Amino acid sequence: MNVVGLITEYNPFHNGHLYHIQEAKRLTGADTVVVVMSGNFVQRGTVSLLDKYARTKMALEAGADVVIELPVCYATASAEYFAMGGVSLLHGLQCVDSIVFGSECGNLPLLQTIASIYEDEPSELTSTIQSLLKKGYNYPAARASALISYMSNKGYAKDYKGIDLEEVIQSPNNILGIEYLRALLRLKSSIKPYTIKRIQSNFHDENLTGTISSATSIRHNIESEKHDSIRQIKHAVPESTYKILKQNYEKTFPIVVDDIS
Repeated sequence: MNVVGLITEYNPFHNGHLYHIQEAKRLTGADTVVVVMSGNFVQRGTVSLLDKYARTKMALEAGADVVIELPVCYATASAEYFAMGGVSLLHGLQCVDSIVFGSECGNLPLLQTIASIYEDEPSELTSTIQSLLKKGYNYPAARASALISYMSNKGYAKDYKGIDLEEVIQSPNNILGIEYLRALLRLKSSIKPYTIKRIQSNFHDENLTGTISSATSIRHNIESEKHDSIRQIKHAVPESTYKILKQNYEKTFPIVVDDIS
């Protein structure tokens, strides 16, 4: 048995997630897909659009074989802890051969290099971060600026000509990918990482864009309460997902932050 692990939110499940599952199986040759998914609360501490049981059903009907809940203390945490929680669960199963995650750059060697530098945190990098913090930078900005300076000084830049390192380390899926790789290093895990380049839509896009739209745009469309908003997102989700959405619309979802404020 060849098992691939995915760490997800599926808020809600859409065609990009279906592509992720299919590509993960193709890349790794896996016959079994184990998904670690956040529960009723997702990153940034917001409530999920649909309950975790409906989202689990969406995943199972679209090709996942097992769905495991990521505990809320990790699901609502920063990228570092979100990633460590998800990777720890996959590692602890002792049957997962690989992990596949999406990224804006699609460049695994570059992400691995950055993850290794962050994890080792050489003294030169640490001192630059501390210096920038004293100048008023917040920590993420200080770390990003220090990393670019460090990689330039150490000659990494010539290995990645034409790549905007600042854009790489500030893109949301790249950030998560780097943290997945750091978690694998920290756990000394034998799980082999792969990355899939994100296609067609960006993480924060609020407008529907063809057959593959971001979860943000789908949520934005549903939450806007436009007339027939469910039908308007039909092209962006698998048929099995659309059926679940339609069955539950205005019964158990959409759930928005104002509902619990």
